[in-house]
Amino acid sequence: MRTRIRNTAVVLVTTLLAAAAALTAPTPANAVVGGTALTPGQAPYLVSIGRSSHFCGGTVIGATWILTAAHCVAGAAPSTLRVRAGTLTHASGGWLVEVAEVLPHGSYNPSTIDYDLALLRLTKALPLGTGIATVPLAANGNDPTTGTARVSGWGATTSGGPLVAAARIVPVPIVGRAKCRTEYGATVITDRMLCAGEDAGGKDACQGDSGGPLVLSGVLVGISSWGRGCGLAGYAGVYTRVGALRSWIDAGLSGTRLAAPRPAPAGGAPAPGTAR
Repeated sequence: MRTRIRNTAVVLVTTLLAAAAALTAPTPANAVVGGTALTPGQAPYLVSIGRSSHFCGGTVIGATWILTAAHCVAGAAPSTLRVRAGTLTHASGGWLVEVAEVLPHGSYNPSTIDYDLALLRLTKALPLGTGIATVPLAANGNDPTTGTARVSGWGATTSGGPLVAAARIVPVPIVGRAKCRTEYGATVITDRMLCAGEDAGGKDACQGDSGGPLVLSGVLVGISSWGRGCGLAGYAGVYTRVGALRSWIDAGLSGTRLAAPRPAPAGGAPAPGTAR
């Protein structure tokens, strides 16, 4: 069964940077499945990340800082990236800003999609308060097990489908890690991952939504990362858990660069899905 990472460009990036693992690596995902059109002011923190066109989402966490997935930008030259904010359409409107620095997490693993987090520092500040706003970050250690979160983006509405022109949003219930491990495998879902989705499927992030926000009660708890298919019954979407990596985020924002943690012991399995 095919799985995916949630962005259309990640397949190329993974091929170039991790060709040896390409057959087993999870693939990125794209657009929101089962959602509705985003309305003005509903997710003012959502941004599009692109080169000549959109390929990943991101979240405004400061006037000059965007949080996204490492699989979207690892290995990319900052000068090749553009961030569009303050618009519901990824190809027009709002503010288009260049990227000064790309900071993927030092322990990001393209085979397992663990530590799938990156910071982008912009060349100039976004005009906060003009249709653009930051979103609070989950506290250090935050690990939600219940509640309904919302994921938004310009990803596909069906697995393998085209991106949408206007952003969409969908509610997805948080899935406990123990249950998510029964779906994907105990060694696949790490403590840095958070799962969300309907048991019956039909609501999920998809290709093109990678790097976008998962927000619970007004707080950013996850970053769209990977999953099996899009909206498949019995397979929740997988997100990078912000609360697990909050100290790394804070260090990056302050100009400090944390040393990468020691790698996990050998034996972990590749994620059986695709990055979005």
